[in-house]
Amino acid sequence: MGGLLDKANETVKASADEKKKDTPKSEEVHLPFEEKSATSASDNGLDSIKLKFQLSSITGFLLIMILVFFVDNVVLFSEYTLDDFLVPGILLCWAAFNGKDLMKKEFDGVKLGASAGVFLLVTVGFWGVAVFSAVNSGVTVGNIEYDGDNDEIDIDFYGPKGMDYTIEVLVDGKVEYSHDATISIDKGSHSVDLDDFWKGNAEDMNGDTLVEYEIKVTSDGFEDSMTFDTIMNREADTAFVSVVEILDNEEEEKTYLGITVKMLVGMGNPSALYDFQGLNGFTGVAPLPMASDWTATVVVKFESVAKYTYNEITVDEGIANGGLGEFIFDWVLLPGTNAGNLERIDFYQDDGCYTFEVTIENVHGEVHVDTSSQIEFFWDANEANPDTSDDKEAEACN
Repeated sequence: MGGLLDKANETVKASADEKKKDTPKSEEVHLPFEEKSATSASDNGLDSIKLKFQLSSITGFLLIMILVFFVDNVVLFSEYTLDDFLVPGILLCWAAFNGKDLMKKEFDGVKLGASAGVFLLVTVGFWGVAVFSAVNSGVTVGNIEYDGDNDEIDIDFYGPKGMDYTIEVLVDGKVEYSHDATISIDKGSHSVDLDDFWKGNAEDMNGDTLVEYEIKVTSDGFEDSMTFDTIMNREADTAFVSVVEILDNEEEEKTYLGITVKMLVGMGNPSALYDFQGLNGFTGVAPLPMASDWTATVVVKFESVAKYTYNEITVDEGIANGGLGEFIFDWVLLPGTNAGNLERIDFYQDDGCYTFEVTIENVHGEVHVDTSSQIEFFWDANEANPDTSDDKEAEACN
């Protein structure tokens, strides 16, 4: 009996072993998405960093094209306009488009050349659209600037290539100058000498209009204009002088040594008013400094007799010769006869009223003689009295 059971068990075991051998081993199954997850984005051809460079450059490039070719040209700062940033903007966008390769210094000449060609073709396309869309428009005034080196105004115009136009400079509505020209590509320019049209300051010191200056351009039935009053204030009519008394108190006796002199030149019509009070200096209403061209002579007079004459001062666009200073901004210190001061022996005669007569000869405008700066000094009387509390400071003459 036991033998039969053992034999049966061996048969079952052998059958199980045989079944196990016949059963194939399970194979690992790799799904497609698992392989993809193990690979990097760049293996799929999608480089997020490079894509960001390219999208940013394309956006900037399109913005530049729209601003330059379809927005009215405006001055951004100084003499620079939107058009001046076309080439730098294209180069910057092209560099950004290839930014990652350039950063890695992986220079593929074919790829760089191809991208440059595309940028160029698109630029030409925008230019063509702008030119053809402007056929029904006319020439416009883009910018007007004053050229102080040549004493002229420089004007920029924009319009369709080959369009003829006429420039007119109007002063108070009257034509003082005209010129015919033709647009080259999409821009034209012309300069007009100030002597050909200038009729006086456009504004007074308070900003009120005296003379209106205007550029008008006509082309194919189209008309555009622009005023340029602020750059036409060229005539200085007022010059005020202020002084500081130089007193030596180190010894027992007080002694006046001289004065420090400074001058302000500008437009004084109609509100400038001279006043002076000792240590406070000038206390009146100052003229408005300006960029202009003139020469000035300053003469110190006592009882109408010249006591001292300064060397002639020449000013170009508000800047004095010889490094003297900039009259375009503020008061300028005049050179002295001793350590920067006008020494007493060079001008002082007696106590009384001294006139600082300033003659201004404008390059554009009239000659103005300003005798407003009249200051009374009391040096002899003050030195004769040892009590300093009784000293009188210099003041405007009555």
